[in-house]
Amino acid sequence: MTALILLQCLALGAGSAIGAGLIAALVLRALPRASISVHLAVIVVAAVAGVAGGIALSAQAMFISDEDTLVALVVVVVAGIVSTLVAVGLGLRLARDARALGADARRLGAGLSVAAARRTTAELDAVQADLVGSSAQLQAAREESERSEGARRELVARIAHDLMAPLASMQAIAETLGDGLSPDPQRHLGQLGGHVSRLQRLVGDLFELSRIDAGRLRLQRERLSLGDLVSDLAAEHAALAHRLDRSMATDVRQDALIDADASALSRAIVNVLVNALEHSPAGGIVTLSVDARDGEAIIEVADSGPGFSPEALEHAFETGWRGSDARQAPALELAGGAGLGLAITRAIVEEHGGTARLRADPAGGRVELRLPLTGAPGE
Repeated sequence: MTALILLQCLALGAGSAIGAGLIAALVLRALPRASISVHLAVIVVAAVAGVAGGIALSAQAMFISDEDTLVALVVVVVAGIVSTLVAVGLGLRLARDARALGADARRLGAGLSVAAARRTTAELDAVQADLVGSSAQLQAAREESERSEGARRELVARIAHDLMAPLASMQAIAETLGDGLSPDPQRHLGQLGGHVSRLQRLVGDLFELSRIDAGRLRLQRERLSLGDLVSDLAAEHAALAHRLDRSMATDVRQDALIDADASALSRAIVNVLVNALEHSPAGGIVTLSVDARDGEAIIEVADSGPGFSPEALEHAFETGWRGSDARQAPALELAGGAGLGLAITRAIVEEHGGTARLRADPAGGRVELRLPLTGAPGE
């Protein structure tokens, strides 16, 4: 076979294939919503037709004999029929998998779970895996949302109770004083002032928490001595500790200079301090210590109370969380009582770039606040 004849054969074959491909494209364009089986069948038929056309054109050009042409066409037609049937079968499997994926997508949209399944091709398998992953993420998000909603409802109910209880007491005291029936007006006035202070603390906690949640906590940083700050706070609360028959102590092992908002950080420490006074027994001691190591300033508030339960170690810093053990059942009602103080403490400390955590200690409760030292790496 000369080079010219070979080129002519190639041209005839290419022309036949291009013609068949164009016809197949027109057919598929006329059937835009046809199934996968139809698409595959049209593609296979076009390929077979291109081969058969090339053979027929070659025979017409007298490049092959009539007998060879007949044999080749029979082989091509038989192979084309078998290939078309295989393509239709494969198309049916793909169509079934596509419908299954569609059903899973609708289940996902309806909030139902999607189970893992094997699909015909790697691409469909990847889509199925994505649906399963999205289903798991949505399920986790729904569970978290339900848990948060339950916690929110519990928090609202608790806050309502914590507001109503002192208000009811205040109303009763006011009526007693107003009717002149109080045997000891000064004592009742002191009780009234205590209820007002408790309400002020609760409202202040709610306001601070709303600022934190809204991202409006703005720190006014300044260089300050953590040892001096803790010593001042201990001195300010010494009278309260004495009235409650508790002792206060400070232990500045190594002073630390930090850049912090003195007011916000004081609030964070006082929340922990009040919690410690609340849960220490009569005659107990609350110790505030300051240390510095590994580029961090460490504030520790330790008390001689019952310590933290494993549940408290995990959840105590969550907004509104309040356990049922002795540690979480205060009797003095120094704080607002709604379980906001430690959540506010953690938010303030984290806003300073630090961490807050509880420590398990059989000798009592320990809360540790860590803040970056001035000039520490990562500051």
